[in-house]
Amino acid sequence: MESGERAAFDRLASRHVILFGGKGGVGKTTMSSHAAIHFAATRPTILFTTDPASNLGDVFAEPVNNLTIESLDADALYTRFLGENLDSFLELGDRGTYLDRDELRRFFELSLPGVDELMAWMRIGELAEEHPESMLIVDTAPTGHTLRMLGASDHFAQLASALDSMQAKHRGMVRQFTRRDVRDAMDAFIEQFDARAERRRELLTDAARTAFVPVMLSEPWVVEQTLRLIAELPLDVPFVILNRAAPHEDDARCVALGLRDAAARERVAPREVVEVKRMCEIPLPPGEGARRAGEGRGANELPNTPRPSPDASRHPLPKGEGLRLLFLAGKGGVGKTTSAASIALQLASQQPDKRFVVISVDPAHTLRDVFAHEKPPDNLTVETIDTRAKWRTFRDSLGAEIDRVIDGLAPKGLSVAYDGEAMKKLVEIAPPGADELFAITRLADLIADETIERIVVDTAPTGHFLRLIDLPKSAGEWVREFMRILLRYRELVPPGSLGEELIRASRALTSLSETLRSDNASVIAVTRPEPIVIAETKRLIAAVEERGMRVGAIIANYMTPETDCPCDRDARAQELAVLASLDRDVVTIERADAPVTSLAALATLVPLAT
Repeated sequence: MESGERAAFDRLASRHVILFGGKGGVGKTTMSSHAAIHFAATRPTILFTTDPASNLGDVFAEPVNNLTIESLDADALYTRFLGENLDSFLELGDRGTYLDRDELRRFFELSLPGVDELMAWMRIGELAEEHPESMLIVDTAPTGHTLRMLGASDHFAQLASALDSMQAKHRGMVRQFTRRDVRDAMDAFIEQFDARAERRRELLTDAARTAFVPVMLSEPWVVEQTLRLIAELPLDVPFVILNRAAPHEDDARCVALGLRDAAARERVAPREVVEVKRMCEIPLPPGEGARRAGEGRGANELPNTPRPSPDASRHPLPKGEGLRLLFLAGKGGVGKTTSAASIALQLASQQPDKRFVVISVDPAHTLRDVFAHEKPPDNLTVETIDTRAKWRTFRDSLGAEIDRVIDGLAPKGLSVAYDGEAMKKLVEIAPPGADELFAITRLADLIADETIERIVVDTAPTGHFLRLIDLPKSAGEWVREFMRILLRYRELVPPGSLGEELIRASRALTSLSETLRSDNASVIAVTRPEPIVIAETKRLIAAVEERGMRVGAIIANYMTPETDCPCDRDARAQELAVLASLDRDVVTIERADAPVTSLAALATLVPLAT
């Protein structure tokens, strides 16, 4: 750890919670691990990751004194959350809606879209409250999902408001019959639930107790996403870490990288930037270097691994004749977006009489930056879905429609008005992953359009990509239960609104589920030739194949080129050895000294068969 990094961490010693975040692949896990090890030297420290595909298990090969490591287990946390609260939810729902307890129970016990973000936010608050003397370091998921997670406080506030609306009906009925206001255990439960959520929201937004440290690289697209992240953060940002900064050396490559670093610092100004220098060797887990040295091996030498010849993995990516849907998947920062753009540009160029679509389903889009300054070919459509905005617009319009219908039904009495309010609150508390239904619906629409030859999908990092392809099953159950609830409210919900949209979503989920597991769909795993990244890639491949999908190819991005530099030669040998452990053919893309940003250069990035 560098002295500047240590000094920056020391300035945060008075905080209780420090979150590290940013675009996938910038080094969030590395920086949060450095911070955790640093603080564990002087106080109890907890390192918690909110990433559903975390590689902390790969990073820490050995335990560290005074340091507790925890990975998010959203399903277990949600099960416990229901165990603590479900009876009260059912009692309030029984009091304040047309729904019976069995209907409400089925709805709450489903796996909610976006439960990862909800439970991550809740667990951060729990850990902080349960360990007031400990430093809590949070290694977050990539940008889009972290912003969703930080917005979970609104979800819990909306849930408390919905519960209060249900109880309001009960209060009104008691008032009618007794002519007095009476509080009971459910009023106390709602107040406690709301107060707990508000207490945790205040913790995360209190600059004296919590800090958010963005981690970035100096690559232009990473800088742009970092600036958007900072603009949306509701937390204090004391400084930004510029990772893999150029070392102070005189060779031409370091000078060029130094100029790019300077440009990145200028873009982030006036915020302070803390630099962490680039390492020549492939990084290893803490303690692993010492163990290998004890075995008589070099710090980065892999045991008993065949080293393929330099040309062993140089071959083009198959075009995949007959494919309709192609996913680019992998850990954040491996180059999914550039690979997706490269493949789409080449397909459009090779078949100018065919239509192609490249679409991003990552809530923190980089694809829009790729095509921000140059127009794609006429036969290539570029799409990014702002699912959050679509959900907000849809939810707001539905609320207005319910108000309009309630006005017409008001003479029917007090019960209708209260139930209308409860219905609107139920819609408002749709979980953070519900907006992904719009992405699923759009993919289904594109597949149904037979004039489109192929859809290339730029996905979110590993854990959230797996959640997306699981959505047809998990969200399908959630949608069907939501539709069942709507039938009880059919007199309040106008035709052509939520019911029809959910029916459409349900059909889209079924259609996409069938396509994903057919010969019309394939996944390209994008990776980097580093031990930790390869370990995650292996888990991704296994998870995709367990779901009945096929992995058509592997792209290894950022390979060290063959040069006269001894450092490069050693790094390349290590990288080839790491790739050999995949035991599959790999398409390699060599590292470029400057980021590939022009469409002409992108069109040659991935070697695609003609």
